[in-house]
Amino acid sequence: METDYGRLVWAGAYAALLLVAAGSDAWRRTIPNWSVLAMVGLFLVGLPFGWPVASWASCLGAMVLALAVGFPMFATKLVGAGDAKLLAAVALFTGLEHMPLLLVSTALAGGALALLAVTARAHATALTAAGWPRLRPGVPYGVAIAAGALHAGWNAGLFAVTQHLVHIDLNHLN
Repeated sequence: METDYGRLVWAGAYAALLLVAAGSDAWRRTIPNWSVLAMVGLFLVGLPFGWPVASWASCLGAMVLALAVGFPMFATKLVGAGDAKLLAAVALFTGLEHMPLLLVSTALAGGALALLAVTARAHATALTAAGWPRLRPGVPYGVAIAAGALHAGWNAGLFAVTQHLVHIDLNHLN
């Protein structure tokens, strides 16, 4: 096996941008626009180099679908604008083929995060007395989107950084 260092850097940048967005959402309850734009830029840079993403049509279709789902949720205040934009950006990487996995993984991570938030709120006074920061209302759904994107990306092969090199000598097949 041979390591493809270009893919390794690309996969690392993808994961790092997701962690920045999730961390910012967890601590400040906002997802920086620059992290979402950097993710779209990473996608655009990666396609010409043959990094493992689906076809243009599939990727753009997934982004449009994510926007079609995300903006009504933002308009009804179910999610924040950063959450809708982050979901659309990560949908570019998964394509339509892995979009169901992205959505289900994100929903499961969001459910677990909501249960954690409800449990923490019941003990808010004790946590604050122990030195934890005061709990904010709501659930930082960017954390769930990042978890879902990492899971879907792993299954889509976005983190495949090795190649099996196979040499077939056709002269010896006679």
